[in-house]
Amino acid sequence: MRVKVMDIMESVKSRYNKIIKMKLSLKLRYFLFAIIVIGSIGVWLPFLLAALLDKKVELNSIPINLTTFYVSIYFAGCVDFILKKIDSVDHKTKSHAFNMVMLIVLSIVLIIATIWTSISKYIFIATLLAACGCVIALRLWWINNTENPNFNEIIRNEGMDIHGKKW
Repeated sequence: MRVKVMDIMESVKSRYNKIIKMKLSLKLRYFLFAIIVIGSIGVWLPFLLAALLDKKVELNSIPINLTTFYVSIYFAGCVDFILKKIDSVDHKTKSHAFNMVMLIVLSIVLIIATIWTSISKYIFIATLLAACGCVIALRLWWINNTENPNFNEIIRNEGMDIHGKKW
């Protein structure tokens, strides 16, 4: 089992090195590392530790782990979106705010349905619901950060030209 884990770690390291060498935007690198890898630590770490300790992997924990992953991204995305739009209150903004409220309601339904189906031992359905929540949350994060100046390469390059490479 230990050899298998080492092979997995070597594969992850190799893929990580390939990603680092690619010319990816700052937004995509942040998304992959901070949001996906670090944010999902509660999903993949229990499996890694179980493998390292030669323990049985509990597959029925996947739906709950995925749900805890997407809930934080989901609600932060909804709140962030609403706060960005709060300054200008026009018809379009009201429509967006209504959409965010509907997303919040949908997430509450997804959370309850995931936990309910997980407790009821419908693991496949619970995992499917949790995966849907993850996709929606990650898409919401991506949309909310489309105009984020922290991820704008042009602004970052101009700042580096003005302030030097240490900026």
